[in-house]
Amino acid sequence: MKWVRGLMASLAVCAGVSGFAQENFPQRPLRLVISVPPGGAADFTGRVFGAKLGEFLGQNVVIEGRPGAGGIVASEYVTKATPDGYTLMLTSSTTHGVAPVLYKKLPYDAMKGFTHIAMISVMPAMMAINADVPAKTVKEFIALAKSKPGAYLFTSSGNGSAPQLWGEQFKILTGVSMTHVPYKGSGPAVVGLAAGEVHLMFDGLPSLIGQIKSGRLRPLAALHDKRFAVFPDVPTMAEAGVPGMEGGIWYGLSGPAGIPRPIVEQLSKVTARVIMSPDVQERFSTVGGISTPMGPKEYAAFILTEHKKWGEIVRVSGASPD
Repeated sequence: MKWVRGLMASLAVCAGVSGFAQENFPQRPLRLVISVPPGGAADFTGRVFGAKLGEFLGQNVVIEGRPGAGGIVASEYVTKATPDGYTLMLTSSTTHGVAPVLYKKLPYDAMKGFTHIAMISVMPAMMAINADVPAKTVKEFIALAKSKPGAYLFTSSGNGSAPQLWGEQFKILTGVSMTHVPYKGSGPAVVGLAAGEVHLMFDGLPSLIGQIKSGRLRPLAALHDKRFAVFPDVPTMAEAGVPGMEGGIWYGLSGPAGIPRPIVEQLSKVTARVIMSPDVQERFSTVGGISTPMGPKEYAAFILTEHKKWGEIVRVSGASPD
């Protein structure tokens, strides 16, 4: 029975080392995977959050961009990572709200394949058009679009993204006919919009604000129950005559399934500290972002409610990732 005692001793040592690693987490830099190219709302949120997270944890947080396929590339990559807390993902309304209901088959389970750790923020969206489009209000744009069915092009950060489904929702609520033109990320989409390649976009304010301030884009409405402090003269969608269209891009922190509970709790607590710190709140507020603390259970439950909401929009609109 010596081999049994030896095995038990080895297991005890391994357990002790594992426990030590958890208690002293983190001992090396972390990776925060982002599913879009630089320049958009997710990139802004991830970099602001990641910098402060690293400061609080005493380790660098390296931003790793893995764009493509509506977040599927990044999501699949993270599900295959070692569940030790060192590989994390900025999950979002696109990657975990829309993709699970839009794509008929994913190479992972959006719930079981992840450890959902915490909510980070909600960023209400803005409706903006190219400045050369002859419309000053939402009602004027609706009239213009109805006069030329299918002629006006709305863009998004990619097939299956939240900006695409806001466009689909706008079509349902207003009865206009528009054509979707996807780009590979919010950054390229906004560049195309500013250049006049497309006419309209719904997206988080960080993606749009630079071109709005430059005069190349015209903001028409905020998808929120309140006006943006940075654009107090721009009405909400309800004020503009399209009630029922409120929404935003939300972001959270997740990792591969199986991250040890002590590490999850530590990351959840430090995330709350990060997003409620005055300097992070100030950075978020400059683009309309709202810190939204939620723990693991609350965040997972929130994602499931998003599946129901987006699933209905996909069903009614017939939206497809192809």
